[in-house]
Amino acid sequence: MGLGLRVVVTVAGFDRPGIVAGITEALASLNANIVKARASSLLNLFVMVLLVDLAEVKVPFKVVEDVLKERGNEIGVGVSIETEDGFLKERRLVAFDADGTLIDGEVIDELAKEAGVEKEVKEITRKAMEGEISFEEALKMRTALLKGLPIDRVKKVANRIKVVPGAQEMISTLRSAGFITVLITGGFDIIAEEVGRKLGFDYVFANRLVVKDGVLTGEVEGGIMDPEDKLRVLKEVAEKHGIKLEECVAIGDGANDLLIIKNVGLGIGFNPKRVVKEQAKALVGIKDMRAVLALMGFGQLKRDIEAKVKQSNANS
Repeated sequence: MGLGLRVVVTVAGFDRPGIVAGITEALASLNANIVKARASSLLNLFVMVLLVDLAEVKVPFKVVEDVLKERGNEIGVGVSIETEDGFLKERRLVAFDADGTLIDGEVIDELAKEAGVEKEVKEITRKAMEGEISFEEALKMRTALLKGLPIDRVKKVANRIKVVPGAQEMISTLRSAGFITVLITGGFDIIAEEVGRKLGFDYVFANRLVVKDGVLTGEVEGGIMDPEDKLRVLKEVAEKHGIKLEECVAIGDGANDLLIIKNVGLGIGFNPKRVVKEQAKALVGIKDMRAVLALMGFGQLKRDIEAKVKQSNANS
């Protein structure tokens, strides 16, 4: 007996032949049936959306997810697997992590270079992102190493930070479409607020560095933005706008993002660390935020598949 459900598989990337061959072969290996397929381009990306019947699939749904995510990882594309109901949900708010997601790399590493403690900080960062030590412990250790760094040099780092390709286009597209955009990061306020200002975010939440006499004290003001705080902040913003968590999208790369990724309607791992790759429902394996737009289902492709889903449901 098969799984008895249908899913919508969305794939986005630059390798059109690889996407078509790789994903269809993966589905065939699972004995899944493609009910409807649509393909197009979105901001120079090739996008393919498939309505897939899993009635004849004999393996657990988790295996289906893992097979498709692994094939997407091999090809180097973004891929999401959603139930029909999940695909049809309205989305109204998008939350982003900063370091490793919107920002290419870890800002703390850049600050560490300025402070001459790069090697020590990188090792702590690696352990935190892989879930080997708690984020709170890691942040305190790294921040303490920055003690004495002049605030002017912190601002210099903030001004030279580069966002990943497609980030500006994505935020502009989301805001034009009426989405609420939220930057929630376990990084530092001076950096996050500058990135948020440049990209046009509605909200920015980050850890606040303590500055005294023009230098960092090596401390963080108030509570640390850990995974629970990220989820709390997201809930507060969503409630303020009358938005349900299932109507939210969250994008992140590390262990600190996993809680919000798992609690929203669509959680996306963006070039994710191992712990996120294993648990996120959607993955993007290229450093281009436009792939996230595709996985969210923008444009005529989504409308075509939605129409097929609704028609099939009405006839069943």
